[in-house]
Amino acid sequence: MVDIEFYKEQDEEAFLERWEAKFGKIEDIDAFYQTIATTVQKEYEQSQVKLGNKYVYEGILVGYVDYNTYNNWFLFSSSKL
Repeated sequence: MVDIEFYKEQDEEAFLERWEAKFGKIEDIDAFYQTIATTVQKEYEQSQVKLGNKYVYEGILVGYVDYNTYNNWFLFSSSKL
């Protein structure tokens, strides 16, 4: 099972603020993040996503994407590390 994580709490807060400003309140954050994780994994496997680049989900910038193989997480940051 793949998941997502943010490097810093403010990276996550910034993403959630952008999302909720456009789409409204998120009812089930775990299900929402699982949907993003599944989508980014599928796009990565199809070479549509490149690690180190910006990742946009449903028109909203999530952040720069990286992958942690140990935890099976796609990691997001508001800036390149």
